[in-house]
Amino acid sequence: MGAFHPDSEFMQALSRVADYVILNVLCVIFSLPIITAGAAMTAKYYVSMKIVRGEEPAVWQAFWKSFRENFKQATGIWIPALAILLVLAWDWNAVVNGGSQSMPSAGKILLMIMTLMVGMVTYAVFPFLARFQMTTVEALKGAMVFCFLHLPKMLLILLVIALPYVLALWYFEWALGLWFFITTVALYYISRMFVKEFKKIEQEEQLS
Repeated sequence: MGAFHPDSEFMQALSRVADYVILNVLCVIFSLPIITAGAAMTAKYYVSMKIVRGEEPAVWQAFWKSFRENFKQATGIWIPALAILLVLAWDWNAVVNGGSQSMPSAGKILLMIMTLMVGMVTYAVFPFLARFQMTTVEALKGAMVFCFLHLPKMLLILLVIALPYVLALWYFEWALGLWFFITTVALYYISRMFVKEFKKIEQEEQLS
């Protein structure tokens, strides 16, 4: 069997890469109204985790299905989270533009902790919605506990998410290529991590 045969490992891997690229593009497009970003992220992880589990869904159909079914709940989480993130961004703007004396060191540390926690929980809650049928309160609690138990991984995820945009400031001419490459690789590994940890949760629920 040649490398370019449709059933070859090479072509299957190439197909998965294309699926992740399409998912990231769909997520960006469906997030453009801003208020729909929560549903878009939920749909992205709904499909990406299916791919990791070897279920090979039809990307567009599965994305649209999750987007529609989770829109109300995901948007109900995303809008308050976005409001909190904007307030935190306003505070950071005041710190940066107000000089080093605008806030005591303890306040800056607290602001950093709050920003990281809100960012991690906001990011983690949408894979929970994508994988489990649960109430909003249950999803938020699950995301909080998950972030606490996997703090280093979640901090790394936030770093990886920000990386293509930071690099674009220095390598603007390569910005699009960097975005496609980093977001595709990141989506694959982040989805693998969530699938692995969610499997443990499911196994514990079966034993209880």
